[in-house]
Amino acid sequence: MNFTATINPSPAQAMAVMQASGLNNEALQCMRTGDHAGAEHLHKQAIQVKEVGLGTDHITTALSYNALGETYVAMGRLDEAEDYLGRALRVRATQGPAMDAAVTRDNLGRVCEMRGDLAKAREIRTLDQSHVACGHYDCPAMTDFPMANLSHCSKCKSVFYCSRKCQCVDWKRHKSFCKSATA
Repeated sequence: MNFTATINPSPAQAMAVMQASGLNNEALQCMRTGDHAGAEHLHKQAIQVKEVGLGTDHITTALSYNALGETYVAMGRLDEAEDYLGRALRVRATQGPAMDAAVTRDNLGRVCEMRGDLAKAREIRTLDQSHVACGHYDCPAMTDFPMANLSHCSKCKSVFYCSRKCQCVDWKRHKSFCKSATA
């Protein structure tokens, strides 16, 4: 793991993290209530604070890039989702827990699914075959897996699951993309 932690952050860095964390938490609350526009606004504020206080290559900034990307996926704004998820992956692929990078790759895979490019979705999800996220967004395991330990959608083979239960729960989301691509 290549995790760079700031042992003794400067007061400005500590303030940026605290302020931005509050904004991100508010944004997540907005997402839970379906207020995507409110979440977008708050995530953008958090990103601005983090970019100024921590920089664009900080792992904490990447967390906010990923969160805004997920918000854009929920809003169906795929170009913006791909932009922010790409920013997150650029940082997460080299810093922080491998699980974070696996989650961002899965999010990018969702963007590809929504565009009907299931081959690209599979390619992105499997860039690191030792760390693949379960395709069920709320997977209770909350970990990454070696690809050999996962099953895949038998129709499109573009999304991976840790269990039959996760696959069944995610089918509601995945079926329209899978069926349209395999039709």
